[in-house]
Amino acid sequence: MLRQRCSSCGVKLTGERRACPLCGRKLDGNVTEESYEIFPQVPVKFTYDLIFKITTFVGILAIIVINIINYVFIPHLAIYVPLTLGVVCAWTIINVGFVQRKNIAKNIMYEAVIVVLLCILWDKANGWRGWSVDYVLPTVSASLCIFYFIMGIADSRRLTTNAGYFMISMIGIVITAVLMYLGIFEGVAQYFAVIAVGVGLTLLIAQIVFRGRSFFSEVYRWIHM
Repeated sequence: MLRQRCSSCGVKLTGERRACPLCGRKLDGNVTEESYEIFPQVPVKFTYDLIFKITTFVGILAIIVINIINYVFIPHLAIYVPLTLGVVCAWTIINVGFVQRKNIAKNIMYEAVIVVLLCILWDKANGWRGWSVDYVLPTVSASLCIFYFIMGIADSRRLTTNAGYFMISMIGIVITAVLMYLGIFEGVAQYFAVIAVGVGLTLLIAQIVFRGRSFFSEVYRWIHM
């Protein structure tokens, strides 16, 4: 089988072609006789090692610049602490997201847990105003329940995975309900808590009513995987 290689993007193609179907560049016409695969091979240009190095370098550079600006221009405002924590949060989210990019369900759960934990640490480092528990926890928990509920309908191939992660999302709803019962939420935060608990319970009831034994079977299988 004749094979050509695009000199621009590096894609290997079978048969005689005048232009690369990927980048559109005109091929030079040189063909070789060799073994081939069904799909064209696209060289991987970005690896996790490269992403890790780039994000680490940019993160360290950003922290240095933040501290220099704070020290030189606004030394009376200690903004270097929250901004440094923001850089660390962004670095963590980007790297975890890249590592888990092939598994959307797991990626979303990891990112959500990291966001909640980092927000709690950030809140604590800045004198604890309670916004991480009042707003972030109920919002993220309800959003996860909605996401995995929809994924359970849209992606029938991963029913077990989505059912399991849905139940993990309910842990955040339960924590929110307990904190609400203890009177932790005040003012506007109460509305966030009530809405989150309402959304979580509604979707759980929907799972039980419409899927019933199938839902519990999927959760049981996920626990024993």
